[in-house]
Amino acid sequence: MRRNINYAALIIAGGRSTRFWPVGRIDRPKSLFSITERNSLIIDTISRLQPLVSVERIFVLVIKSQLLAFETELKNIISPHNLIVEPEARGTTVAIAYGLATIAARCGKETIVVVSPADHYVPQPAAFRTTIGKALRLAANARAIVVIGIKPTRPETGYGYLKIGAPFGLGFKVARFIEKPPLEGARRMSSSGQFLWNAGIFVMNTTVLLMELRECSPALAADVERFASMTPRQLTAAYTRFELASFDREVAEKSSRLIGIQAAFEWHDVGSWHGLWLAMRGKGSNVTSDRVVIDDVEGVLARGGKRLMVLMGVKDLVAIDTDDVILIASRSRSQEVPRVLEQLKKRGLQAYL
Repeated sequence: MRRNINYAALIIAGGRSTRFWPVGRIDRPKSLFSITERNSLIIDTISRLQPLVSVERIFVLVIKSQLLAFETELKNIISPHNLIVEPEARGTTVAIAYGLATIAARCGKETIVVVSPADHYVPQPAAFRTTIGKALRLAANARAIVVIGIKPTRPETGYGYLKIGAPFGLGFKVARFIEKPPLEGARRMSSSGQFLWNAGIFVMNTTVLLMELRECSPALAADVERFASMTPRQLTAAYTRFELASFDREVAEKSSRLIGIQAAFEWHDVGSWHGLWLAMRGKGSNVTSDRVVIDDVEGVLARGGKRLMVLMGVKDLVAIDTDDVILIASRSRSQEVPRVLEQLKKRGLQAYL
């Protein structure tokens, strides 16, 4: 008789994206930003998981300092009880361990969990569910960590790469995991047809994660099963003990239990204004909002605020109006926006951070 399998989802939210300043602020992380100027990224993430995972079993992990912002954004979307609160940000390895331990305590240790960032742009939700459905079935049968791979479209040094190994069920064994290679390596791998980008979406249960942590981080493994029963003070004390790199580096790179599935959906990890332009430009070269008028412009990303914005005779710019800040930058250098924030700190302009 086929055993019943429980599915759940852990969405890693919070953090801060300084590259999306001035929209992204200290109290307003990237996942609360709207790519399409309709729903926020976090709400889109929750929506595309359904009905594959019921809303009652979708959990969002947030940092304590940003809890109010997420409670407000997700009111009537998920239960407040499904917000898992970290005392502070300690990286994705600790976040995933804590999140899965909490879900295991509430839903059962054999629950298969989709672990996903909250800030990806996926314009094909049905195709996303098809891929994740395969990953859930594979994780249930293989006792492995399943990772979603994306076919590369360019050499990208900010992503991890999965080397496609031997076929395995619905996917393939990951022969090698390479995190953030230098440019020459990224060029070679992206054009070889043998590698996929790591989408940062993993599917696993707590038992498998615990096996991995016992090998790569025994101290964290020792705390995982106690996380869910700790008092807030105990949890804070436990968190401060860990200084770990990302889950990609601490676990995925070292794992012998990694199985990959190639995504059947379009995916964008929109990490800067330039990245947003790449994701949204479609067949044209300009991406603008309603309160923007353009004339003879090329390669522009423009978002107006309450005021009308007019752009004329310019190209390759980012122009953002948030009512209290106007940002105008070369689009190709928009990833350098954090440099401006250092100037604001030095000039005592923390109100704009």
